[in-house]
Amino acid sequence: MSESIREKLDRYTREQYGVEPEILPFSRENYEIYRHASSGKWFAVFIVKERAVFGLPGEGEAEILSVKIKDPFYADYLMQQPGYLRGYPSSKWNWVSVVLDGSVPFDEILPLLDESYAATKTKTKNQKVPLIKHVR
Repeated sequence: MSESIREKLDRYTREQYGVEPEILPFSRENYEIYRHASSGKWFAVFIVKERAVFGLPGEGEAEILSVKIKDPFYADYLMQQPGYLRGYPSSKWNWVSVVLDGSVPFDEILPLLDESYAATKTKTKNQKVPLIKHVR
């Protein structure tokens, strides 16, 4: 039996980033998140809900992966393509959801996951550094 897109993504994040999916303890929803080790921020969210909740045709459940996209123009472009939705559960411009039904090839999802990981890492540039006072 071949791996599902979800299983491939789980394996990729484990091997690439050393991160396992985390089930939120307070969630009544079917959510799993990937949390960036250095910043604690989420860089990906897997969500399973009825297709109608996402505005998708058909019956049954759909599985999506939401990722953070830094460029708002690119995010907007993606949301106009088949298999992409406005970020769920956040409708902020910088989150895009990918429907994991095969309409978006696996190889197109990986760069989005990598971008989301990079966008949520701890920033080292422009961090405040305490001044050292010199005593005379």
